[in-house]
Amino acid sequence: MYKKILVAVDGYDPSLGAAKRAVEMAAQYGSQVIVMQVEEDIPLLEVEKSIEEASLTGLQHKPLTDKPLDLVAAYGQQHGIKIDTLSEKGGITACILKVSEDNDVDLIIIGDSGRKGAEKWYFGSVAQAVAEGARSPVLILKKGSVDISDMPALLPALEESAKLKTVKPVFQPEVFKQNFKFSFSLFVAFAIIYFGAVLLTSAPMKETAATIIMGLPLAIWAGWGTLIGGVLITRIYLAKSI
Repeated sequence: MYKKILVAVDGYDPSLGAAKRAVEMAAQYGSQVIVMQVEEDIPLLEVEKSIEEASLTGLQHKPLTDKPLDLVAAYGQQHGIKIDTLSEKGGITACILKVSEDNDVDLIIIGDSGRKGAEKWYFGSVAQAVAEGARSPVLILKKGSVDISDMPALLPALEESAKLKTVKPVFQPEVFKQNFKFSFSLFVAFAIIYFGAVLLTSAPMKETAATIIMGLPLAIWAGWGTLIGGVLITRIYLAKSI
């Protein structure tokens, strides 16, 4: 039924689940399995890097292995399935589609990243892009839909991840006080900027507000100052929180 199956792996849970499913199907149908890893060489802007790092904090969001090709090859060998491994460099979606066409694969299996909402909208979904651009059928596996606990060399990482999920947050009074003081000081700073602008544009100050500075009324400059001040304060808060 499926002579050639292509899987892309990156060391994360969803892709390893996809690789395991490919091995299972190969054992059932006698398929050839091609497992590829793509090193993305598309540079991100600094703001994109910040958002990406913020969305991937915590051990549960780290790769379970930094050698997914070796891991999948070992798992295939364990089940009597020969795995053809391939390393590529470039855009992830483009590389997957090119390899699938060059090798005339019958099925692409890919793990969904698990991103949701605005995060998925901002970074996009490789699984969705592959499904839309591929000529062959695409099987998308959701995170956690395949049990990968029996894959070799994963047990330590899985146990550590499980421990992290069961640890309950501990209230730390000193940390709370520091965060409260920091947040309150930023709030006070913005309040001073905001109410200063409001006072300037009030009726008693209308003549002062109408003073022309560099071609614009002072009130306009106050409004811009409020906006820029709010953005800077928000940036400082986010930088401190990440």
